[in-house]
Amino acid sequence: MSYSQDVLLHFMDASANSTDDGFVARASDFLAMEIASTTTVKLSFRGGQDRDSVNTATLTVTDLETAHDGTATNPHAPNFRDISEVVAGLLNGSKNKYTVVADENAGTYVLPFSGAVTVANAVD
Repeated sequence: MSYSQDVLLHFMDASANSTDDGFVARASDFLAMEIASTTTVKLSFRGGQDRDSVNTATLTVTDLETAHDGTATNPHAPNFRDISEVVAGLLNGSKNKYTVVADENAGTYVLPFSGAVTVANAVD
């Protein structure tokens, strides 16, 4: 019997010292991406042993309101569509690939993510 591997995505907040500080999600468990605030997006994945729970990672991005407001203050800042394309690329990456998307504790990020990471793990 054979099975296919999946893309694995790593998320970790600043403390990394308790059970609710990080998780590794399979790309096939991706549920949604949404704007959480003008400076954050939230990624949701199926999680937990009962498979009805949800793990989320809220990631910091450039201010979405001013990203493409027609001014010269930040002409190359990514908007929500740009960020969605990055996430789609991560989710559809090569199988058996492990990617650190946002690890605040280690200071490692895939652009356009940076800064604070908030993780909420599923409750089984």
